[in-house]
Amino acid sequence: MRSHRLSSVLSALILSALGCSDVPTTQRCDEPDNSCGRVFLQSATPLSALRDPNPMTRVPEGTPVDARNLQVTAYDELDETMDGDLGTVYVQQTIPVGASTDPFLPCPLLPDGLARVCGISTFNTQFSPLAYRPKVGDLVDMSGGQYDEFDCSGVCGSPPQPFPDGRFLPQVREPTIRSAGVAPLPAPVRVTVQDLMTHNAALIGVLVEVSNVTAVGPADRRGEIQITPDRNGPKLTQEMTAIPGVAAGTQWSRIVGVVSYFYGPKLIPRSLADLTPAG
Repeated sequence: MRSHRLSSVLSALILSALGCSDVPTTQRCDEPDNSCGRVFLQSATPLSALRDPNPMTRVPEGTPVDARNLQVTAYDELDETMDGDLGTVYVQQTIPVGASTDPFLPCPLLPDGLARVCGISTFNTQFSPLAYRPKVGDLVDMSGGQYDEFDCSGVCGSPPQPFPDGRFLPQVREPTIRSAGVAPLPAPVRVTVQDLMTHNAALIGVLVEVSNVTAVGPADRRGEIQITPDRNGPKLTQEMTAIPGVAAGTQWSRIVGVVSYFYGPKLIPRSLADLTPAG
């Protein structure tokens, strides 16, 4: 992909996030699947409206979601609990930098500083056509679902315990996802292990790259790998790929993954290729 072609893709995705329904047909990729000539459609619910850090201006729970030209960063095909619980899709949408000088708000800045990415995951996802399964880099349209702020109230634990400190996992519940083409995936947002803790809420759903990661010990009974001395700190999960051979002191020079939350910050590598051993 030539650099000028990548720039045009990024510009077009930003215009789509702004709701520019009159954007002319634009060649966005080199794929022979008709996606290069697809007209940009307006998003009635841009991801920035779902990921607004201000609860007074964020869309309320239950809001129908109609979002266009989202880019798939991960798809959970691993049934790690052997109960058929799979199908979570992680998507991002590129938006302009805006007036904020905060590198994480309203959504995290890309490494080149030219745009931001807002991310979110889905729950109980439907696909159209039924046989479609998303791949990393796919552009998709999402409709029919509702915005949800899952906090585990009444459903997690015995007795049920909600997430602490009013935390929640933003997601789109029961959407239908349709293929809309392909495009180059933006570089992961570069963060530190501490950023995963401090800025977890802003990073949820976003593809990130973390350098110099060390395991505190082997995976726990839930398959999670602690990467800071703080037991409530960020953990690697094996939701999408098994991570064998981990012991105290195992080091990675680089890990790429999507960020999530479940009683604490999570980093989810998509495959073993996302983990670069140190040394």
